[in-house]
Amino acid sequence: MAARNSEALDVFLKVAADSRVSWRAVELAGRGISADAAGVVWVISKGKHSLSGEELSDLLMKQGDLVDSLSEVWRSFDSGELSSADFEDQLEAVVLGLEEWIQRASR
Repeated sequence: MAARNSEALDVFLKVAADSRVSWRAVELAGRGISADAAGVVWVISKGKHSLSGEELSDLLMKQGDLVDSLSEVWRSFDSGELSSADFEDQLEAVVLGLEEWIQRASR
């Protein structure tokens, strides 16, 4: 049975399982999974109860932009349009963005 919880999780699992990526990319995928999971837990346990609909919507749209970037970075790498080094740099930027997103959201 495949886990299909989120688009971000799907991409991070593909990264972690791909033999073309570096161990650094696998580490970044793990950090991304953790950040994505922390975001889901925060939204369910606190965000829905502590923010107005508009505030929560704005935060989720920012998260969605990061996930869109992640999907595009993976698509570009997987299709050969992006080198391994560029992929790793862009993956790191997305993961850092997700980590910063959850830190800002949970304040």
